[in-house]
Amino acid sequence: MNKLSANISGRVFPTWVVLLPLLLFLGHSGNLRSQNTREVVTKTIEDTYPYRAGNELAVEGEKAEIFVETWDKNQIRIKVVLTARHPKLEQAQADLENLQYISEVAGQKIFIKNKRTDTKVEPESELSVEYFITLPEACPVYLKSYFGGATISNLRNQLRINGAYSAINIDNVQGLLDIRTRFGDITGERIDGNVVINSRRSDINLLDVGGTFTINAQYGELRLSPNLQMRDLRINADKSDVYIYEPIGGEGLAYELALNNGEVKLPSDRSIVELERTTELRRVAIRPNRERLGTITASVTFGDLYLAKQQRELEKRTRSN
Repeated sequence: MNKLSANISGRVFPTWVVLLPLLLFLGHSGNLRSQNTREVVTKTIEDTYPYRAGNELAVEGEKAEIFVETWDKNQIRIKVVLTARHPKLEQAQADLENLQYISEVAGQKIFIKNKRTDTKVEPESELSVEYFITLPEACPVYLKSYFGGATISNLRNQLRINGAYSAINIDNVQGLLDIRTRFGDITGERIDGNVVINSRRSDINLLDVGGTFTINAQYGELRLSPNLQMRDLRINADKSDVYIYEPIGGEGLAYELALNNGEVKLPSDRSIVELERTTELRRVAIRPNRERLGTITASVTFGDLYLAKQQRELEKRTRSN
């Protein structure tokens, strides 16, 4: 009888013995692919509102990603994409039907949000909501974001954010900012105005910021890079480490720093005035060596504070030379 065979390390085996593990693997991987396959059902909703001075947009997103940008039209355009993913198409469709987008207009305020129609029915599908919002730069915006994220750019009036378990990204925003977050990191660049941030268990990373800032933080890490337009930066940090990166030419900034049960690292080329020093508390001041630009006040409890030059600016200078 002539049988197909294979030679492995000098021994001859029937081909079916050699191929059996491969066939079992292929069958198993095929089952895995079928188990991981997701049916995707999507619903897209678009709204447009005329914008007039005094209008305000309020967005409440749950498990949603919110993107806000500006344009030069006197319109507020809103695009909402609702998506459900599940191995069974019928289940994805049912869960998507139970996911509702709501919009209301009350006076000059426009309210939009997403919610489940029947809150007693827990979704079996993976649900996602995306808001794509385009509006005039002068339109005030109020965001509530839970278990999602928010990205805002180029606003020039008023921005309020109340977030929990949501990452917040801000770029090129001016005006009045009021941000409150829990378990949601804040990343910002090119921010100027009157800014108040209250955070808990959130990291804060701000680059090229000026104006007037008040930051109250608990259980996080703060990395702050003010520019020469910083007039007043006040930091109250509890159980948080604070890193302040002084801009090139920032020798005109005055500092008042207080550490309670923490350590402070200061640049060696600045004149330090010791105001108070005990085993637990240290208070120091750094006087400007030329005309005062602004004041940075920091009070840190059970955390460390570091003051250094901005590395990005130093690297730019090194490359240019």
